[in-house]
Amino acid sequence: MIYFYLTLTILAATLLITDIVLRYTEKIKSFGFERKLFRIKGDTIPAEKFFPENLTMAFINLLCFGTAGMLLELAGLRWFFSLPSSVMAGMFVCFMIQHTLRAAVDRFTEKTIPTGDKAAGVQGFAVGEIDNDGDGYGLIEFEYNSLTFRAPAVSANETAIPMFEKVIILFEEDGVYFVQSIKEVYDIDV
Repeated sequence: MIYFYLTLTILAATLLITDIVLRYTEKIKSFGFERKLFRIKGDTIPAEKFFPENLTMAFINLLCFGTAGMLLELAGLRWFFSLPSSVMAGMFVCFMIQHTLRAAVDRFTEKTIPTGDKAAGVQGFAVGEIDNDGDGYGLIEFEYNSLTFRAPAVSANETAIPMFEKVIILFEEDGVYFVQSIKEVYDIDV
């Protein structure tokens, strides 16, 4: 079984180095396959971050899988313990890179969704109707730091805001954006 892990490690390292060389010297991304590998999405827990998002992350996953398997085999574990443990090690490395490390980089480069007063004055539009008859929540879409975000919203004036109407964000609290229709902002009553 150690030869399987060794072959997997050498193959994954070779493909990863080739991918990096093609990406940074020839400007070809992931052998031409830039699309996502999996389309699953967790609602509350980011379970999709345990699986590789693209080809480069698949190579990193296989490299960690093979390396962990070799180390566990050298430690004397049988294949039925080393195989699931090494698979979990590769998935854990994917999660650490895709979720934890990427979140830290996004916070540093300010590519996160605005919170509190940072969101004030940002314009967007209502993706769904914001109506106070039901639960009062709707969905808005807006652009911030050249990234597009969707978030739950309520009308700050408790008025109905139809779908696709432009809105201005007043502030954010607990993940909910308080918005006002653009018509309400510029409506002048004399």
